Amino acid sequence: MKKCSRYRKARLFHITVWGLIVFLSIRLIIQCIQIFGAELNTDSRTPVENKLISSLCNYMMQSNIPIADYVINDGKDNKQNNFILNAMAGISPINRYVAENADSNHYIEEDHDSGVLANGDLKFSDEVYMAILNENKKKLLDDLNGTNEDSDMDSEAAMTNPQNLMPIDIINGDVYLEQGDTGNLILNESNNTKNKINAKETLGKINGQYFTLENLLNRSFLYNNFYITDGSTKVDDKMFDAKKLLGKDMTIKQKSEKPQILIYHTHSRETFIDSREGVEDDTIVGLGAYLTKVLTEKYGYNVIHDKTHYDIVDGKLDRNLAYNCAKPGIEKILEYNPSIEVVIDLHRDGVNSDAKRVSTINGKEVAQLMFFNGLSANSKGEKISYLDNPYTQDNLAFSLQLQLAGRELYPGLMYKNYLKAYRYNMHLRPKSLLVETGTQNNTLGEAKNAMDLLADILDQVLTGKQ
Repeated sequence: MKKCSRYRKARLFHITVWGLIVFLSIRLIIQCIQIFGAELNTDSRTPVENKLISSLCNYMMQSNIPIADYVINDGKDNKQNNFILNAMAGISPINRYVAENADSNHYIEEDHDSGVLANGDLKFSDEVYMAILNENKKKLLDDLNGTNEDSDMDSEAAMTNPQNLMPIDIINGDVYLEQGDTGNLILNESNNTKNKINAKETLGKINGQYFTLENLLNRSFLYNNFYITDGSTKVDDKMFDAKKLLGKDMTIKQKSEKPQILIYHTHSRETFIDSREGVEDDTIVGLGAYLTKVLTEKYGYNVIHDKTHYDIVDGKLDRNLAYNCAKPGIEKILEYNPSIEVVIDLHRDGVNSDAKRVSTINGKEVAQLMFFNGLSANSKGEKISYLDNPYTQDNLAFSLQLQLAGRELYPGLMYKNYLKAYRYNMHLRPKSLLVETGTQNNTLGEAKNAMDLLADILDQVLTGKQ
């Protein structure tokens, strides 16, 4: 009996240990899929190891893990101390650039001789990091173009090696480093370059730098600078022909005697950091009412604002079927008002952090806008048959044209367009738009300021001014 008891205890112990191992392994696999899944689905020409390190860096930055935020320049004698940091710096040259252009006064000194990156050790503040970028902007641009006489970067290598030449996007003080071909982005703004730019049709700027339709025709340039692709879907290059997307006529045809625009809210209970509980004016519905007022009174559009709470079921908040619940309600409004051409589902984004998306534009704090597109395609790029959308490319054209207008008119306003697998009721009209206004950490005032600008860029595209 003692022997059997001993066997039972040993068996229970082994079951427990192996159960724990299996559980932790599954957690690790899920975490890896979440971190690396979307990046591994991108351009197959990019080396896998670059995709992995890029995904890891982006994940760490977005998770506020300080190790990937900044890299301090190590002396030659200290490089062996920080193998991981040096590897990351090689993949993210902008960090090494900042480190090499900083002087010792920028460091938070402690008892260290080497540049170790960790909490409480040597590091830059956010303000210093951005200041170094701004102070050395011209030198950085010349280095990237290979036009700086003091630069040791070979110009031909710089234009062909994506690891040396990366598109840089700065959003709300965060520096996003993206793999891929730059599409020969014109960076140096000398007189000769301006003459070359004027010889082509420029479409706007990215971080102050001109880009043209030729740049947008390069898929890597387009994806890296204008889109975030969720791991649930995969982009089809055929759908992202910039010439076709920008060539689509998105002007409004219906005159204002009849309804032209519908604004509604699939998630009606979304609020902001300073919203008063139980006050509808402080929710996303109240924000929709404000946008309706601006579009009507300032721009003369005929707008219907649907205030239905599609995410309330039996008196309780339930977003699981909110899009299903919204569909018949929106269809009924469109049936009664066939003149409606533009359908806007206005949201407030939710993030798993304290971060908020805000820019200072014309002296005001403004919540950033993100346009959201459903591709009705899974992670393999296969169409989801039960979520058919005949207007997917029209939706993409509308959001891209608005994105470009927003970037040109109000630098800092636009977050990259987000691509996900499903449909989100965007099949109901060609000019359907899902807008995410800031996050739960933005103020209502910042969101309202964004609506003033959104109304303007809508008018620019709908009237063909842009």
